Amino acid sequence: MGIYEFRAVSVAIDHCLNGRKATSEYFSEPLSWKNDKHTKEIEERELTEEEKKQAREQVLMQLKIMMSNFNTSKKT
Repeated sequence: MGIYEFRAVSVAIDHCLNGRKATSEYFSEPLSWKNDKHTKEIEERELTEEEKKQAREQVLMQLKIMMSNFNTSKKT
């Protein structure tokens, strides 16, 4: 989701600053992570214990961020 927001903001800034000379464009179609070459390589091979540990830590951090955002929005 952050990729979409970043692209939207960067396109808006480019068009505001450069006007008709702006070259950036928003996505013409949704991103598909399943077609990503790097993702396919990872899916095809067995993950190491270190990669599994990093994936679990990443999911945990995302959940903590989501919980923090929920608690913050609940207070207002």
